[in-house]
Amino acid sequence: MIEDSFGGPIHRIFAQQGEPCFRQMESAALRNLGRWKNCVAALGGGAFVDPANRLQISRLGLSVFLDLSLEGVLERCPPDGTRPLLKDPASARKLYASRLPLYRLSDFEVDASLPPDTIVSAILEKTRLQPSPRHTAIPPDHGR
Repeated sequence: MIEDSFGGPIHRIFAQQGEPCFRQMESAALRNLGRWKNCVAALGGGAFVDPANRLQISRLGLSVFLDLSLEGVLERCPPDGTRPLLKDPASARKLYASRLPLYRLSDFEVDASLPPDTIVSAILEKTRLQPSPRHTAIPPDHGR
């Protein structure tokens, strides 16, 4: 959603507008998710750091922390500049350590080192144990 509204990739937003601007766009996108029902929002690692974003996420539904070791994260995120805050292993380690306690505030965690179908099954199983979120896949003003 953010890339579509900006007209380019996130790393370009960081380069041209800076991280504070990106974070404002991210928060605005979260506020707009209230129009959707039964949707899944894949958030970047920084979205859950902001307390206002965490509150908005809890209003929208359930939060899932896809738990992965730093080594696993670095394997999945190539050092090609597309992840602007993962500049080098030392800064990535510091960022990971600072965010991990906040990620653990999620409604539940799933081991993201498992195969994708196992991760999906675990999420589906855990969400059945929770109250059903109030969302649909289409914003209410679409499809008129």
